[in-house]
Amino acid sequence: MSRRFADPIALYRVLRTCWSTATTGAFDATRPARNQCSVTALAVQHYFGGEIVTTPTIGGTHFYDDLGGIFWDLSAEQFDEPFPMAGIASSRAAALADSSPERLAALLAGIERGDAV
Repeated sequence: MSRRFADPIALYRVLRTCWSTATTGAFDATRPARNQCSVTALAVQHYFGGEIVTTPTIGGTHFYDDLGGIFWDLSAEQFDEPFPMAGIASSRAAALADSSPERLAALLAGIERGDAV
């Protein structure tokens, strides 16, 4: 059975402790959210449904979630400055191609345990 979260903020409090080298190929302990956008968007969709959307950034495509018309970017802390959210429709397949099924499995396992992976 999958954990339940009252809202994306409750999920954020758990998942930020789960970001690691297992969830991205380029983990930065000083900035744990860096390079975690696609796997995080997939985890948000796993728990809350919604649509995965993107915004182009200087560093490339950034993934986040549209939950009923409200954008939730649980990995936004990776950026130095805010940027406009374009909300370009994307897909689970595109986010998985930017991440991997193994990275998603590692993140979901950590979330289910409620501790760091």
